[in-house]
Amino acid sequence: MELIPAIDVLNNIVVKAFLGKRKKYKPIKSKLINSSNLEKIIYRLLKEYKFKVIYIADLNAIMGKKNNFIIIKKVIKKFPNIEFWVDCGVRTFLDIKQYENLPLKIIIGSETLRNTKELKKINKYKRNEIILSLDFKDNNLLGPLNLLKNQKLWPKKVIFMLIDSIGTKKISDLKKLKKFFLTKKKDFYLAGGVSNNKDINFLKKNGFKGTVLSTAIHEKKINYKNL
Repeated sequence: MELIPAIDVLNNIVVKAFLGKRKKYKPIKSKLINSSNLEKIIYRLLKEYKFKVIYIADLNAIMGKKNNFIIIKKVIKKFPNIEFWVDCGVRTFLDIKQYENLPLKIIIGSETLRNTKELKKINKYKRNEIILSLDFKDNNLLGPLNLLKNQKLWPKKVIFMLIDSIGTKKISDLKKLKKFFLTKKKDFYLAGGVSNNKDINFLKKNGFKGTVLSTAIHEKKINYKNL
């Protein structure tokens, strides 16, 4: 079971995500470290556990209000042994240009994706370098609805992002997601609501490859020895 720490960056600092209400996000308060500096937080996370992958969401880019490219680029180069998954608010194929020479996986979030035609363009050139995030709120997909039916467009790794559950320590009902597991060739990850080892084991039993989480890590709710 892969554990992937999520880091949300807004206006060049790390913030605490909750229910997707981004305008209300405040600097993160962590039991691991008294800092909202991106580089310092990554250092501390890697001391806590041997994470191999780190997820970074550029909230400014996702909201279409500038970006945090400079500091994200800096940490990617600073930690060459870590695989970074970065959501930089991709809307079209052209949006991935600034990141194409960096060693990372680009998250294509359904919330920001303009349409499936753009995903087809991205797949043509970057299929092995992207991860799809299917973003759900109020049990509805945000973004192009035909994305759910056209699984041929999905890359190998797919994240189910449950925005209503982010920061709540409560996993949403997975029944609606289970129908997507008909395709066994994909690696599925869940983001939102994972709060402890019990939740992690539950996801593992339900066929998930891993989970993207933040609150449980920063509140020291995960017992890494029992994973």
